[in-house]
Amino acid sequence: MSAVIGLDFGNYNVYASYIQDIDMDTRMGGIVHDLVPADSRGGIPSVYFYSKRVGKVLIGKNAVKRNAIPVKNQLRYLKRYLDKTVDLDGKMVAYNDAIVEVVQHCIRIANKQLFSGYQITTNLVSLSYPATYTCAQKERLVQLVEKATLEDGTHVKVFGTIQEPAAAALDYCASFIKDMRDKTVLTYDLGGGTFDLALLAAYPAGKKRSDGSVYYYDVINTRGIGDLGGVEFDAIMYDLLLKKASIPIDKSKLTNEELANLKIAAEDTKVELSNSDEEMPQVVIGGEYVDFDIKRKEYEQMARPLVRKTVEATVKIIEDHPNQKPDVILLTGGASQMPLIKEELERALPEYKGKILPYRPNEAISYGAARFGTVEAIVDPNAQGGSQKKSTLPVQNRLTYDLGVRFIDSTKEGRPYYIHAYLKAGTVIPCESELVPSWKVEAGRCSSFTVFEANKNNPDSLKIDQDYIQIMNVEIDHGRIVPAEHPHESRMVIDERGLLTIEARDKSAPNLPFVKAQKELQNLSEF
Repeated sequence: MSAVIGLDFGNYNVYASYIQDIDMDTRMGGIVHDLVPADSRGGIPSVYFYSKRVGKVLIGKNAVKRNAIPVKNQLRYLKRYLDKTVDLDGKMVAYNDAIVEVVQHCIRIANKQLFSGYQITTNLVSLSYPATYTCAQKERLVQLVEKATLEDGTHVKVFGTIQEPAAAALDYCASFIKDMRDKTVLTYDLGGGTFDLALLAAYPAGKKRSDGSVYYYDVINTRGIGDLGGVEFDAIMYDLLLKKASIPIDKSKLTNEELANLKIAAEDTKVELSNSDEEMPQVVIGGEYVDFDIKRKEYEQMARPLVRKTVEATVKIIEDHPNQKPDVILLTGGASQMPLIKEELERALPEYKGKILPYRPNEAISYGAARFGTVEAIVDPNAQGGSQKKSTLPVQNRLTYDLGVRFIDSTKEGRPYYIHAYLKAGTVIPCESELVPSWKVEAGRCSSFTVFEANKNNPDSLKIDQDYIQIMNVEIDHGRIVPAEHPHESRMVIDERGLLTIEARDKSAPNLPFVKAQKELQNLSEF
């Protein structure tokens, strides 16, 4: 069996794992190996640091040590800022580059752990990603991960992708189902940067697809809130610290270092209150220690509106699937361990009292990704004399929202734009849309398409600005100059990794091949 690293690239920490000797059909059983050092059981900090004073880039644990100052130069929440740049002491740093550096650091550490324990290394990764990511964001994340290299220069290869909450649900089902009854679980994943939900059904006896292959897990639906995560709860604690300081604090007069230290104190205090009713942190301000007396009840009162937003989304996904109600609700992700969350969920869903379970807040997503991606053999398309095919993945993934292209309706007054849906929400991945005919607007060598992904269920095809987000500009090269109104047809294809391709061909002559589009990914940052 080829080794595959399950990678949870979180906004706070990165966790990597490897699973040995699992049942290749059901993904059950096996031995889980954590691929993080013994002193990093919570994960490796997903932090990038640079300052002129230090004179070099620091990654992971080194990026959060005392010498990594000023603290404001510690880049965090990297997945939120795809394609963005920031000025660190006069050096323009791309968040994309920071992601590559952090991933590379963590994959190399994981391989050292693998080699130390099992005398193997691998460049294969099964990558988890937020449920709130669009197809374009997922594709960019895959591209960045594959820029990372091992010590010998071998590039990382993303073998499979799975949504973070679905990975956690898969790990729970594969680890704890002890009988042959079908079960459904709902993952409530409040991580550092996003809030994600996944409804997953497990079929221990297996179910057949139309092509005869068997699947054992079905990702029924995923939802989320892209701009709600631990960072928003940290901000609430930060405001509470300012309010509860032992001496008045003028925020406008704080140095950058003092502001950064207050933010760190906010993060730490929030975590500690998960296990205590009161915390009394100290922060040096103006050369003196300032005390804070923070009670859990005060914090929960301020945080409750955000928690209720997540609870409303949880209730909605259950209501939308009345015939597939979950047997349990799993709480994963570090921020989900707040006692307030379980309290509010039980208030909104009293029938689940005793069925809302904290579950591996640090490890579940990585473990599930490792289970999802583990393979018996890897296909080498360049192998001589044929190659062994990889086993069919046992998890049935689906599109979360509609994917389509913007067209002009020339039959209506004003020639309004509308979205033609190529692939509908709920379509099983991998998939291929039907061919959609269209015509070239102006004479030229290339045809352009603007691709949109819906941001809600049952979108209105005319409400493009409200119900959709532009995710790609694509261009098809005809290989020659063609006239206006030249006919062509196009389709969308999503492969087993969940990556989207647009293909088109001329209709002017029979048997012309499909041409893959050149893609420019759009709107990758969540802010």
